[in-house]
This record gives sequence, structure tokens and C-alpha cells, in this order.
Amino acid sequence: MFKVGDKVFYPFHGAGEISEIKEKEVLGSKNIYYEIYFPLTGTKISVPANNAEKICLRYLSNEKVIKESLLYLSSNDFYSDLNWKNRYTKYQILLKSGTLLEMMEVLKSLYIQSKKKEISITEKRLYNQTLNLVANEISLALNKNIEDVKKELLDIMGGLDF
Repeated sequence: MFKVGDKVFYPFHGAGEISEIKEKEVLGSKNIYYEIYFPLTGTKISVPANNAEKICLRYLSNEKVIKESLLYLSSNDFYSDLNWKNRYTKYQILLKSGTLLEMMEVLKSLYIQSKKKEISITEKRLYNQTLNLVANEISLALNKNIEDVKKELLDIMGGLDF
């Protein structure tokens, strides 16, 4: 169970902080809810505590996981499928899991695809969303400026040999 002040990651929403834990009554049923504040967007959402695992709400990655993920990002391993629908489906599954390493896989694959040929508008949007999610998590976990983190990620991918 999370507590107030915990830094968490919520897939498709990004990195945030548990700002409050409160009991709410919804449709006649009382449940505990996490109030999560997302500093990047300035938004706050409520998540039922009993659904936290199901929706893949997790603690932010620690420094070791971040280093391992950055090492993966700098490697020449990546997922490629000629069919964009297959790629997109795989990307959605990876992003839903919400782990930093799997988000890095999506980010790197989309980056490499974009350098080989023009990618679709949908994939461009997914690339930008994934870059923001990854940078958001790393910046909040390591107390770094998000723009500096984005630059670091782009510099790493710029050095890939594919």
C-alpha cells in the first residue's frame, strides 16, 4: 500500500506523487482512494487503492533501474516489425505494463523507425508521448530538469548504430 508522499508512476499518465489518501463513497460503496498529483501536467486524479496493482500503479524506478534502462537504450537491440499495426499493438502492450525498460523499448524502436523512414502520425504521437513519459519518470525520480533528461535521452539515441 502506498502512502502520502510516495512518488509513483501510472501508465499513460506519467510520474506523480501520492498527495492524499482518502475514503470516498461511490455508488453506495466506500473505498480508499489515492489522490495522485502529476507535476508535469498539474493534474490530480483519484485511483481506487484496491485497483492499484491491476492498473499497474508502481513506485518510480530507482537509480539502478534507470541506469540499466539507459544502458539498454544505448544498445543496438531493438524491436522491429514491418507491419505498423503489429508494432503499434506491441507498443500499446509494453506501455500499458508501465515499466521503464519496456517504455525505453518503445522509445528506441520508434526513434530507429523514424530514422529509417517516415513514420505515421499515430507513431509520431506515440513517440512524443513515450519520450515525455520516460523523461517525466527519470526527472522526478532523480530530481532533474525534464528538458535536460529529454536531451540526454535524445543524445543517447543519436549515437545508435543501426
